[in-house]
Amino acid sequence: MRRDLAIDALRGLAIWSMVSLHFADGTWAAEPTHSFPYMDGMSAFVLLSGLVLGIVHRRWTQRFSLRYSITRLGRRIAVLYVCQAVIGLVAVWVATEMTGPEFRAIAVLPYRPDIGSKIEWALTLRYLPSGGNILLMYLIMMVIAVGAITLLVRGLWPVVAAASIVLYVCSHLWPASWMMIHSAPDWYGIQNWAAWQIVFMMALVVGWQWKSWRMPERIDTALPVLIAVSLAIAFTIEDVIRSPDILPNAEFLIDKVQLGPVRVVVAFLVVTTLYGVLTRVLRWTRRDVLRPLVSTGARSLDAYVLQATCLLAIPAVLIERPWSQGVAVGLALGVYAMCWAWAEARTRFGIDKLHRLPVRAVRAASTRIRRVEKVS
Repeated sequence: MRRDLAIDALRGLAIWSMVSLHFADGTWAAEPTHSFPYMDGMSAFVLLSGLVLGIVHRRWTQRFSLRYSITRLGRRIAVLYVCQAVIGLVAVWVATEMTGPEFRAIAVLPYRPDIGSKIEWALTLRYLPSGGNILLMYLIMMVIAVGAITLLVRGLWPVVAAASIVLYVCSHLWPASWMMIHSAPDWYGIQNWAAWQIVFMMALVVGWQWKSWRMPERIDTALPVLIAVSLAIAFTIEDVIRSPDILPNAEFLIDKVQLGPVRVVVAFLVVTTLYGVLTRVLRWTRRDVLRPLVSTGARSLDAYVLQATCLLAIPAVLIERPWSQGVAVGLALGVYAMCWAWAEARTRFGIDKLHRLPVRAVRAASTRIRRVEKVS
């Protein structure tokens, strides 16, 4: 399947947004991707995950079958479980290398002496360190997507969209404990997945209708208007939201844990505008200009796991926090370069599926041994 390089570049930009925030918040490196009010890499990551899922699985259901699509979804859910469990286990290990205050400062998790409990929490996805805690929400949305794709195949995209909106409204009007994801048992609530799903599910619908609605062409045509609207909102929205005379008690509109409606609108507006801009950049220039973004974005899940692991491991074994601005920026650039190098390596050596890597290594070793035996 031909990849949309603008979407890959957007995902790469979302990864940089998260890396720069986690490693170099408050520096010039983080400023460009955090200058638009109430927009960040997490919103873009979740939205683009839903969009790509819709585009890809529409093709798979048409080319193969619904059963094939659901099978691939099941595999992806298993991969997400493994990735989140690995991040949790890294947090368990880091906790043994640090004091309680140091660990709580970087992981925002409880520091408990019982390592067995922490391993159990990690394996049951209840030990979610800061900077590596969104894959559980992603996994939940993928499970919901199994039912959504079953409806989309039957042309019932309005039902999927309506159900998503209803669940979002319910999450705000009648919030329940089962809607909230906690970073650890009896610890902080970090995401209301019932609210966040609206970004993922609405993007899934758009991705499913990507060609039918001629979205790339429509976005390209409307790009000047999108840029103008985005700039107008960027320069005015924070003043309006923060003004008690205009919108008193408006914190719920911008809350990140509960995903206020302003964040939903801003996410779709910014991602749509940037898609149009990156499409034109790729059209007018050599593709290598955006290669770091495109390559990293094509392996965005790998990059997310790498940055989450580095965020825990670097303070534990290399450089203690707090970091100076120069060190923070250097680490952010280094971690992103590592993500890019890993993505390029997977492309260079044809590593499509990581679970096949051990098998390939065994085969290569066996081939080398046979060659040595023949020579001898």
